[in-house]
Amino acid sequence: MSKVIAYKNTDRLCFCQIQFDSKERVLVSIANAPQNSIKVIKLLAGVIPYKTIWGFSAVTAGEKDAYNRLITMIINQTETRSKHPLDAMIKKLLPFRSCNEAARALLHAEQEASRNT
Repeated sequence: MSKVIAYKNTDRLCFCQIQFDSKERVLVSIANAPQNSIKVIKLLAGVIPYKTIWGFSAVTAGEKDAYNRLITMIINQTETRSKHPLDAMIKKLLPFRSCNEAARALLHAEQEASRNT
């Protein structure tokens, strides 16, 4: 099963690293400055940022409360809703076995959310 390798959620840092069953690793990074954004980055050799496989920017979302929309889009559940985007991303990504599966699922969730708005 995929697992969280590193997790940091403070006022200054907000990221986690997930290792999939395929042994691939991704870094989920949440930024507040200069704009609110989230990136899922594939890591080369488990440590070097290699390629962004998915990203979300509050500016392109055009919403004041874009993080809440992201959480709803990613989790698509109301009963066990995460309060923080990082926790929502972890909940979404852990069931997947590889970077490709995760990227497809995130793109699919984003497309579904766009259709419903």
